[in-house]
Amino acid sequence: MTKYLLVLTATLFSLAITAQEPDEKFHPLDTDQDGLISLEEAQNDAFLSENFIKLDLNADGYLSKDELEAEINIDQ
Repeated sequence: MTKYLLVLTATLFSLAITAQEPDEKFHPLDTDQDGLISLEEAQNDAFLSENFIKLDLNADGYLSKDELEAEINIDQ
């Protein structure tokens, strides 16, 4: 019973953490606030729209925070 309660508590705690809204917006271009920049959203920035395919490292059609940070680290 104790093991069951511990697992249940851990599960509920992890769900509570993921349900919280982020304190700050990921990027101004992320207009739908899903934590990703789509090709459509990137069209509002000349650099991102021109380099979208190169920046989309996992080729999923979106730019994540990690992908943008990787670009910053490469340029430095």
